Amino acid sequence: MSKIVRAVPPYIYKGVSNFKYYPYKAWAELGGNVTKSHYMPKCFHGFIYKFLFPSWFKFGKEARLRFVSGYSIQFDTFPDYAFYEVIPLIWDCWPKQVESVAAFFRKHQVKTAIFTSSQTADVFRDLFPKMNIQTITEGIKIDLYSPGNVLSDRKIDILEIGRKDGNFFKTPLPEGINHIKTGNFARTFQSDEEFRAALADTKVTVTVPRCDVDKKTAGNIETLTQRYWECMLSRIVMVGRAPKELINLIGYNPVIDWDGNDASPLVSDILENIGKYQDLVNRNYETAKKMASWEMRMKDIMIYLKNKGYSV
Repeated sequence: MSKIVRAVPPYIYKGVSNFKYYPYKAWAELGGNVTKSHYMPKCFHGFIYKFLFPSWFKFGKEARLRFVSGYSIQFDTFPDYAFYEVIPLIWDCWPKQVESVAAFFRKHQVKTAIFTSSQTADVFRDLFPKMNIQTITEGIKIDLYSPGNVLSDRKIDILEIGRKDGNFFKTPLPEGINHIKTGNFARTFQSDEEFRAALADTKVTVTVPRCDVDKKTAGNIETLTQRYWECMLSRIVMVGRAPKELINLIGYNPVIDWDGNDASPLVSDILENIGKYQDLVNRNYETAKKMASWEMRMKDIMIYLKNKGYSV
């Protein structure tokens, strides 16, 4: 008899849904089996992060689909890893997390894992040649984002989102440029809704994979993150570099490439001729609407799991 896969909702901090919740929601809306989560009170969270419980009696008829980050896999799968086969869908498993995630896999006999990074998935295929390993690109909840006004009518010229590492603008920009850099994200935007409204009112942003600005964390791992989809759905001109995962998925490069030195001359020219980029952002928007949804990815996961003998 095949195991029934049940998805468990991820932990929601202060009642605000995060990026891990939306694939869970897509799974549920597609008719996938779900079950309740059992998170302990917040005062115990530090203990759960640090202490890995042993596997006890395993319920053999169920497997639990959990939505996890590499650095918090113990917390994100608690307490199911002790009682069920766990199928982790993993974000942010950077090189320094590989050893601890591999140890978790061995200890709890993980048979099937899903990664949002194809390069990380390949690392684990080498470590666990008999494991079922699927790669999906990261998705997004499309209907949260607005295409906004045409570029020429937008108020924010440049929005740098979350990349506190890296100085992209080495020479002064022209006077009067409305340039917002979100070094401290929480202080810049009071809510997710305010952030998304700013995206829809932005002309240009700098988008590069994390490995370009934070080698200490990402090493050489580049991957398609939600940020690219956010910018495409908001019709923003992206300057920087697109990960190969994105180019391979959609069949073209949606980002204006730059040489990695000084973005000021290129961005200044784009702003002076912003109307020329309307067709590009329109194309990016339509592409993202067709290819960015979590529903597409959860359908692929369902098919994969069925082909591996699970019941969804």
